[in-house]
Amino acid sequence: MNQMTIGLIPSPDMPNKITDKIKDTLAEDFSKVIDDQIDWDIETHVASMVGTAEHMDKTMDIISNMKKQKEWDIAICITDLPSISDNKVVLSDIHTEKKTALLSLPALGMWNVKNKLRHFLTYLVHYIMKPGEEAQLISKKHFRFSKIDEVQPDEDSDQKETRLILKSVVSGWSHLISGMTLANEPWTAIFDFKKIISVSFATGAYITIFSTPWDMTLYYNYWRFILLMILSIVGMTVWLIYAYQLWETPSPSTQRLYRYVYNLTTFMTLGSITVFNFIALFILLTLSTMLFVPPWLYTHMTSLKSLPSLLDYFNLIWFMTCISILAGALGSTVENAEKIKRVTYSYRQYYRYEQLEKEREEEETEGESYNEQENYEGKKQSHSEEGSS
Repeated sequence: MNQMTIGLIPSPDMPNKITDKIKDTLAEDFSKVIDDQIDWDIETHVASMVGTAEHMDKTMDIISNMKKQKEWDIAICITDLPSISDNKVVLSDIHTEKKTALLSLPALGMWNVKNKLRHFLTYLVHYIMKPGEEAQLISKKHFRFSKIDEVQPDEDSDQKETRLILKSVVSGWSHLISGMTLANEPWTAIFDFKKIISVSFATGAYITIFSTPWDMTLYYNYWRFILLMILSIVGMTVWLIYAYQLWETPSPSTQRLYRYVYNLTTFMTLGSITVFNFIALFILLTLSTMLFVPPWLYTHMTSLKSLPSLLDYFNLIWFMTCISILAGALGSTVENAEKIKRVTYSYRQYYRYEQLEKEREEEETEGESYNEQENYEGKKQSHSEEGSS
């Protein structure tokens, strides 16, 4: 039985975590789908490969060099960097002759990522080993909302490289932004915003002293509650971005498209964190209200002529949570700026932020002004869709 070594090169953090979960099942998958007469050996090596998305064009050469050093038969890099070609999201670059591939994990979206990655790695190995026989491997089960096109990269001079893109711009960007938000793991940050939650909870408790909020909840239509909730969440998110300068501004070393990607990701990440904080605060206020606001007190504090229903309590707590979240935005200024950035950004995005900060400091020190287009050194990716499937 022949032996074949497949080298996987996941980036630190999310790609490495997911790869660790599936690597023990890959040999069996390859045997079932590709060739059961091969003894599959799966090796992993964690590496960042390139620092920023603007230099994705260099990654394939680095993968090829690592493949030679490690003496692998096939090498596949699983990166957490976004990859964009002519405004369309790139899922993968494949070089069949060098037997290398680059997979952008965020392009898989945020749902069922583990199974998608497992399935797509099988697809890539099959594509490299048996070109032309892999068409049916893109399962509708895993990619039902994403039509994948095979195109030729314009930057590939020897015409031996293939690029897989998500055909729909809307679907592709939705997958990319949601995938990068997932990589930031916003659900882990809820306990890192203790001061914000504390200020919000204190505000919620304080406004119960006054009768006006109680009466307002009796006469509010639900569209007003929903609008107030949206305004409170968006307001908190925008304030955090402004207060801690989390919005990426133009720089000579970044592309406009990637700035859009990272800024949208920052907004979605902080928005998700705010939603989780909203839910936590709602639960805390529910417990305190149900314990310390008996029905007779509710009736006394409002113009209600009868005992309150559960819906009346729900509306009151909903209103208090919305107002408290807005107040909590002011409390966000007492959080440590470095802590907020580390909580918000993934390893990769934080590295990008640090590099940009370093460049700004150097620019201020040297007193130089840069022109974005003249000084940008990265290579923009493009492709030809003629004859794409």
